[in-house]
Amino acid sequence: MKNFKPFGILLVFGLLISQQLYSQTEFPKGTFRSPMGIPLVLAGNFAELRSNHFHTGLDIKTNNKEGYKLYSIADGYISRINISHWGYGLCMYVKHPNGYTSVYAHCSAFPKNVEDFVKKAQKKKQTETITLYPGKEQFPLKKGDIVAYSGNSGSSTAPHLHFEIRDSKTEEPLNPLLFGFDIKDDIPPSIFSIKVYGFEGANISGGHKDKIYDAVKSGGEYKLLPGAALEANGKIGFSVNTIDRLNVAPNKCGVFTIDLYIDDKVVYQQKLDRLNFYTNRYINAHMDYGEYRYRKQSYHKSFKMENNKLPIYGTVVNDGFVEINDDLTHKVKYVIKDAYGNSSTLNFKVTGNQKLKKNPVKTSKLIAFDASSKNQIIEDNFKAYLPKGAIYEDANVSFKELPAHKRSLTPVYDFHTDSVPLQKYFVLKMKLSAVKENHKNKLLIAELSDDRRRLSAKGGKYKDGWIEGKVRSFGNYMVTIDTINPWVTETNITNKKYKSAKQLLFKVSDNLSGIESYKVFVDGEFFHSYYTPKSHVLRVPFNEYNVFEPGAHKVVVEVLDERKNKTELKVDINL
Repeated sequence: MKNFKPFGILLVFGLLISQQLYSQTEFPKGTFRSPMGIPLVLAGNFAELRSNHFHTGLDIKTNNKEGYKLYSIADGYISRINISHWGYGLCMYVKHPNGYTSVYAHCSAFPKNVEDFVKKAQKKKQTETITLYPGKEQFPLKKGDIVAYSGNSGSSTAPHLHFEIRDSKTEEPLNPLLFGFDIKDDIPPSIFSIKVYGFEGANISGGHKDKIYDAVKSGGEYKLLPGAALEANGKIGFSVNTIDRLNVAPNKCGVFTIDLYIDDKVVYQQKLDRLNFYTNRYINAHMDYGEYRYRKQSYHKSFKMENNKLPIYGTVVNDGFVEINDDLTHKVKYVIKDAYGNSSTLNFKVTGNQKLKKNPVKTSKLIAFDASSKNQIIEDNFKAYLPKGAIYEDANVSFKELPAHKRSLTPVYDFHTDSVPLQKYFVLKMKLSAVKENHKNKLLIAELSDDRRRLSAKGGKYKDGWIEGKVRSFGNYMVTIDTINPWVTETNITNKKYKSAKQLLFKVSDNLSGIESYKVFVDGEFFHSYYTPKSHVLRVPFNEYNVFEPGAHKVVVEVLDERKNKTELKVDINL
């Protein structure tokens, strides 16, 4: 096998450095208590493949209920409180003196003293979404103190606790399964298939397309299905479709380490004991993006694309690419482990066949983009400027002008395909004809779905005849306008009286640009309100923070969308 040079001086030096970076940190076991008082059953684990990111913690099941007590895993103090409609929702951060921070996300509520602190800050700023940084002395905690209550807030789709442990200095999330929590796992990872990729015209078993070979467990190890003869000629790469499962729950989880051997020599290693939020999106360079997006299959590539800055790799020879330019049979072995050391092995062979013809590289009529450089498209009415590192590998990019959509003020510009992921935002500009002065701040860039039915607002600003904004995906783009005010309707009022004495309910939605802010005033005083975008419900509870006295009240609901269209709903009620 050519191009394997594991004993070269420079390569050996590079491997020594990578091995040092790759060596596993020993995390303290038995130091932390469980964050919950119920058995820890996982719906998801650390580094599981997700859309545009590795999962950065454990998803702990809460029996499809909210309100379980969440406990501080050690002494410490509340260092941060974040309340958002998306992402982690109601989230608590606890810093511990041993250098770690624990994170509790998707909560439903906080303890009374913390709730009082949050409500006071929200009222002062007249907003629900807020980030607060209490002082070290404000909320000290002992191991086992209640820090929050479990819920379903933010981007959560079912009640659960998203739990993290982070390195306090770097904010890097660490694998909680390495800290010795009482979570049972004696099930080895499952291996479903491999995928073989051809580069620079390589031939794989008589063809020039990437090929998938299914695997089956036999005699304690995995093998390719009988009759799967894998031949190759040229530069190839492998990926493996693998997941892990823990005891009790059937959910798909992520694996911990993957080692690939060619002819008994390790050529690729990955380990997922820590992640970094700044590089997490490079998962799109690591996994097979198309297989995950369209088929939810978890293929880990065993080669590094040009623009892949993930710090999860150990030994990687020739970036994981394999040159087969001989007629020999080569042994290939995957060893895959979970965080508890359960291991699965896949063995197969690749036979070199120099009679297989390589596919000559053809000149493309598409626009050549270089992953190591800045790239741009300059047309009369369309401009796109991609920074260096925006794409993960060199690509031939398509561009064409499509007929206008019924809501567009420009043609629809088909800029490549959104099946190709991007790492960085790029500047997008589209030219307009004459625009009314009072419409300039209502214009925006929108992405149109391939079936031309759905619009997704991307913002943007008007300047000198162009709309300019930043986007982070290829797709179909156009300019449209949003002059329509948000919709606000009361849902539990009958003849100025409320069907429920516990809260006021309003339906709040927008036609395009999205809800930016909302406020509720009762008799001129700011009242706390809680918006759930998933259900478009704005809730104003009756409680100690929103005191409704018996009698007549004037309620005003103010809602603003992202293009500053405003709706004000006034309601007179009697309690």
